[in-house]
Amino acid sequence: MRSAFVVVVVALVAATACGSDNNKSAGKAGNTTATIACSPGTISGAGSTFVQNIAQQWIKDFQAKCSGATVTYQGVGSGAGIQQFTAGTIDFGASDVLMTPTEEQGAVAKGGQVTTVPWSGGGIAIEYNLAGVSNLKLSANTLAGIFAGKVKTWDDPGIKSDNAGVNLPSTGIQVVHRSDGSGTTAAFTGYLTAVAPTVWTAGSAKDVKWPAGQGAKGSDGVTAAVKQTAGAIGYAEVSFAKGSGLPMASIENLSGSFVQPDAKNVTDALAEAPIPPDLKIKPNFKPTGADAYPISTFTFVLAYSIQKDPAKGKLLKDYLSYAVGAGQASAASLYYAPLPTDLQTKVKAAVDAIQA
Repeated sequence: MRSAFVVVVVALVAATACGSDNNKSAGKAGNTTATIACSPGTISGAGSTFVQNIAQQWIKDFQAKCSGATVTYQGVGSGAGIQQFTAGTIDFGASDVLMTPTEEQGAVAKGGQVTTVPWSGGGIAIEYNLAGVSNLKLSANTLAGIFAGKVKTWDDPGIKSDNAGVNLPSTGIQVVHRSDGSGTTAAFTGYLTAVAPTVWTAGSAKDVKWPAGQGAKGSDGVTAAVKQTAGAIGYAEVSFAKGSGLPMASIENLSGSFVQPDAKNVTDALAEAPIPPDLKIKPNFKPTGADAYPISTFTFVLAYSIQKDPAKGKLLKDYLSYAVGAGQASAASLYYAPLPTDLQTKVKAAVDAIQA
């Protein structure tokens, strides 16, 4: 079957590439036009629930433009996504945290060299359910104390100090965390480890030994549990909190400002993360910008650099090219941060280099 090519002109945010090693153009999509290649066939992916909402939007829009192409994606958690990718049961994986050397070695042994590139970014919202409190503020130490089980009630002196003049109830705090291996957990616990190491001592990983709280599967599971439980607090990608109508705490950043995880503030934080040559960007949880939201991270897609099935490989390249190109225009409306111009160019080149 011949591949069909559809040229679609997509208006993106105009920007000038800065050419530096940092994301100084974060949040500004790149080219003003994009050519969308559409190969027929079926591919599947799985992994990060953090990226699930925008990945599903990309699929919807890509398939609307590409008759004969079928792409599926399941948000099963970054840990499960890496496992399925390594096992060869999916064509691409997604993770909010880079594979460990051991994980990558396992994948290479199974399918060859792995291409790992960021394809979106976003903030991790601290969502909560507390009647009468809609503008909660939390400092790094207070937030760490809550998830460490050391701050147990909503009228704790630490929370009161962060929220002067707010009438806080004596309701017990119900912590909700992920029960599955999660890149969102790795990023969140990475933040706690970076900013409050004497309070949060459980470490940083896709799955940690939680000092307090109850587990729920997936970002959607955490959000549902928080919404259903009075006095609950949890963490999830911003679009899940927005979709459920849950309020999100303002988190204190390095400059002492309490900021919300809106697109601009997340973009400001991501802009401070250096871009290494291999594009394996490590989160910077201590951004210095006055408005930077500190719990911000990129999320990554995983694909084998040399595709064993040429037909699937062509479709995979087409979909990924759309996601990191024209698809970036969907980011802001879904509460994600688009790739910065210079990074988008580098990621597109990495996707183009995949051999199908």
